[in-house]
Amino acid sequence: MKFKQLIVALLVLFMSSAAMAVEQVKYRLVLQVSEDSVDRLMVALNNAKHVQEEFGAENVEIEIVVFSAGVQTLKYYAPIPVADRVKEAKYEGIRIAVCDYSMRAAKLKPSDMLQEVTYVPSGVVEIMEKVHDGWVYVRP
Repeated sequence: MKFKQLIVALLVLFMSSAAMAVEQVKYRLVLQVSEDSVDRLMVALNNAKHVQEEFGAENVEIEIVVFSAGVQTLKYYAPIPVADRVKEAKYEGIRIAVCDYSMRAAKLKPSDMLQEVTYVPSGVVEIMEKVHDGWVYVRP
């Protein structure tokens, strides 16, 4: 009987240590871009990169939410520096989420956008949900 209790206790200890090893403490950052401004988008991309450099890319989860007039900055024919930075950001694990509602309002389709972006139904709702879940919100 005591042997079974010892085995159960060891299993519980092992499972909790394994769970702690897998679940690292992470910082979570959501950035907003809602202006049709390449400069504003570049500031958000720079902020994301600097946060990764400070905390280590493996310790931070970053999403840049682009909505309203900001969707104009991510069209497939964006200036080369923008397209290159967006590709670089995706490669570095930074998610760029574009508001589907804003795209429809601007009469844009996914085929009009850079391939590296992802889509969310509503940019504002995405930010609200992230903040509710404990993400840090920054509007550069």
